[in-house]
Amino acid sequence: MRNQNKKERVILTAVTVAVSVLFGFLYAGSRIPFEEPETAEAAVSLEDWDITTSDANGAGLHEDKGIYEQNSEIYDVYISVFPTKDDDGDMIDLSAFSLHTARDHSYNPVLNCNIQIVEEGGKPDPLTDLDQKNATIRVRGNSSRGAAYKSYKVKLEEEAGTFFGQKNLNINKHVSDDSKIATKLQTDLLAQIDDIAGYRTYFMRLWIRDASLPADEQEFEYYGLYTETEQPNKTYLETRSLSSNAVMYKASDFSFAMNEAIRNVDDPAYSEEEFETVLSIREGNDHSGLIDMITAVNDTTRDFEDIFYTYFDEENYLTWLAFNMLVGNEDIINHNYILYSPDNSLTWYFLPWDFDGALRYGEFRSSFSQPDSLRGIQTLNTSILHRRYLRMEGSIEKLDDKMLELLDTVITEERVTELVNSYKPVLEKTMTLHPDLECLDMPPDELFPYIDGMYDAILENYEAFHTAMAYPAPMFLAMPERLSDGSVRFAWEASYSYQGRPVTYNVRVYDDPQMQNLLFEQTDIPQTEYLYEDGLADGIYYVQVTASDDLGHEQLSLEHVQTDDLFVFGLMEFQL
Repeated sequence: MRNQNKKERVILTAVTVAVSVLFGFLYAGSRIPFEEPETAEAAVSLEDWDITTSDANGAGLHEDKGIYEQNSEIYDVYISVFPTKDDDGDMIDLSAFSLHTARDHSYNPVLNCNIQIVEEGGKPDPLTDLDQKNATIRVRGNSSRGAAYKSYKVKLEEEAGTFFGQKNLNINKHVSDDSKIATKLQTDLLAQIDDIAGYRTYFMRLWIRDASLPADEQEFEYYGLYTETEQPNKTYLETRSLSSNAVMYKASDFSFAMNEAIRNVDDPAYSEEEFETVLSIREGNDHSGLIDMITAVNDTTRDFEDIFYTYFDEENYLTWLAFNMLVGNEDIINHNYILYSPDNSLTWYFLPWDFDGALRYGEFRSSFSQPDSLRGIQTLNTSILHRRYLRMEGSIEKLDDKMLELLDTVITEERVTELVNSYKPVLEKTMTLHPDLECLDMPPDELFPYIDGMYDAILENYEAFHTAMAYPAPMFLAMPERLSDGSVRFAWEASYSYQGRPVTYNVRVYDDPQMQNLLFEQTDIPQTEYLYEDGLADGIYYVQVTASDDLGHEQLSLEHVQTDDLFVFGLMEFQL
């Protein structure tokens, strides 16, 4: 009996061990996996931490896409603008906004106002005091400042609450957007694209009341359809679960070249006003990281591949480039984008900004649009960053792959058609009425066929990228100079064939910008300079230098001549 009990205890123990082992395996298999942090041995001590080895370097840009909700509704906005003292103590009113001129940011009065935002068809609450200030308003934009119907920046105060969490409203008229829905379509597409941040946008109908007029003359005047776009600032970053401890700049005239205006705040020669002629400061007050990045990008003694991967996230950069190429945004060389870099990181990210110039096709492409050889990314060679990246091995293939990825996953015919159709009721309610009817560049009955063609235009932009890539890269010219013996020296940067073909150069000199009177021509020059020994008399001349490959693809230079009624790509004016 005793042996039997002993035997039973042994069996029970064995069974218990087996069950425990089996349960352990089952439990381990059912656990949700989690990422292990670095061990204390692997982590860098706080004393030894250095930004060059920061764990944040090279991290991808991952915004919270859950903040986006497709919204093609109309919000009706009523703004009462009050007489307000300016910085000099003088009283100004709504008429001050009519004094704005295009591209002049030195004049920028701010007026007190009351804003009421209601759902479509709603009216301001009759119990609300419309003469009570709850916001300020000023004109925003660049070239649109001189337009009859302007765009506005409205800053909400505590009494006004927020609009979808926003206190800074960019209420844009889009006078240069032929379709009136280009910004909405692009931002709605960006909402589903990884590795980049977008914007929440909303359609608004705007009424403005001039409270400086006699009481019996005051009324809300209808200003038509607008689009409100989020302000890229600290709140914008926090809403997207991006680090708000960061620097953020909007490019005003910045192509990554060294510039005397770009100095840090502790530099005795620093001027914020001069700095912002190049980069508008959105967040941050330390420009040292920016200066380090620009210095590296311009250092031609260093391997550019190492520089690029040190300071930029390639997926974000390619996504930004690919998106702009597909929507035909030809105006991103030195402005219309934002640079963002979190604290404790060397990495800079590109964010899109200003969408009016894109999604224009056919006869509505800009009169300054590039010829086929300069379309796509070719004109981006103006920027040293883009020029150096595009010459990295495999970069063109990566960009092509990214465009195809976007076309296959987000910018599909089904998605574009769905979005465009959702905007049509908005256009139906606004485009045949004053003032939008006068702001249209086409008859109203042509607007729907035009926006229905946008997906085909996107595909055409993709094909234009490939067409342009068959040409050599464009280059810059040096200013021609007369030598002591009377000869004239012409020089230029080296071009580059993306297919590795041999490149030669051609020089043509004219005495008129219309290039009707050719003074001399020299072709098939193998080097990057040419000496015209016959010389030229004193006067004004125009030189065209082109790069040609062995298949006859002839590329223009990056210069241009512009007059009131003429714009010529690839031509330089010079005087002897």
